[in-house]
Amino acid sequence: MYYVALIVVAAAVMEFLLLPIYIRLKNNKKYVPAKMAVKGSMTLIALLFALAAVTTLYVRTGDINNLVTASGMHTNFILPAGIFVCLVADVVLCVNFKLGMLLFLLGHMCYTAYFLSIGGFSWLSLLIFVPGVIAMSLYFGRYTKNEGKMFFLYTIYGIMITITLSTGLVLPITLHEYGVLPALAAVMLVVSDVMLGMNRLKTKKKIADLLYLGYYFTGQFFLGLSVFIPVMLGI
Repeated sequence: MYYVALIVVAAAVMEFLLLPIYIRLKNNKKYVPAKMAVKGSMTLIALLFALAAVTTLYVRTGDINNLVTASGMHTNFILPAGIFVCLVADVVLCVNFKLGMLLFLLGHMCYTAYFLSIGGFSWLSLLIFVPGVIAMSLYFGRYTKNEGKMFFLYTIYGIMITITLSTGLVLPITLHEYGVLPALAAVMLVVSDVMLGMNRLKTKKKIADLLYLGYYFTGQFFLGLSVFIPVMLGI
């Protein structure tokens, strides 16, 4: 019951306190350190959940390469490593967009590696990856002039997040109930990135900020919970 209460409180603090504060500060150039602190704190919540879970498993098993719960769920330290990279990216993005994107690219690589390490490769991923890349190319290809020198980075980033999505979406098939939360997280993270791209290139609406940030931080939170819930609640 304690862990359930902790999850509820953490979600409430992130969604109803920290996120609204960050939205208010986001476009104000005078509060950069505050923005960095608030934004980083939201990702830190997800990191602490993931780190607590995998560390608990390591203490129980004593084997860093074989972190398996009693019910058979596999995990490893790639997940908290990926969330940590994204935490750094969140902070850096406040002052340097290009470097922040490169760090997020690395974060997505970590997530893809994690998904493959716990679920293996499935050919079903290709059925998601190919149309996903085509759809992104058709939509964002119209804004090549807007992207300018960033076009190559955006292209690589688009391919990478599609790989993350395709490897994450098949987890409910390969891992059953253990794959639901990471699959939802993959969807939310990729939808957030796509919405951010659309907002930068076209819409620039405040409601879009709330939506893509909400999806992003909820996605990170779900990643943390995907290992915390099975380990701490003994599911």
